[in-house]
Amino acid sequence: MVKDDRLRVPIDDPYLHALGLALFCFASLEWNAVYVAQRIGANGHNRSASPDYLKRAKGRTAGDIGKDLVKYAQGITDAAIREQVIAAADTFKLLVERRNALMHANPATAPNGDQRLFRNSDQWTIEAVSDLADDFTNCSLQLN
Repeated sequence: MVKDDRLRVPIDDPYLHALGLALFCFASLEWNAVYVAQRIGANGHNRSASPDYLKRAKGRTAGDIGKDLVKYAQGITDAAIREQVIAAADTFKLLVERRNALMHANPATAPNGDQRLFRNSDQWTIEAVSDLADDFTNCSLQLN
């Protein structure tokens, strides 16, 4: 094992940038979901929500956080807020699945010779990864 062995992987910088940005955008989204669950519990919008969700969220998967957020949102007493949070929570749950499809994709050589990630024979192109990062950001903004 030699320092910088990772640099032997023949992959282009624009693709790595798109992947890294998507990862960062999802992390922001996930923590916005946690903060919303915290606010629901701390503000008493749902009596069954935990007022210390930030502590409980550590170590939980994004899927678990999505389930909690949906459950907490369903108990919000203000109907207008409830509908907005439920819509964003449902979107978050779908985006967790899409993030998982990207993160658990298989590395392979694309027909043009580029190194790319594939899931079920579908290539994660720069455009597809960037679109997903935009979806992460849009949902994050809704939750925020």
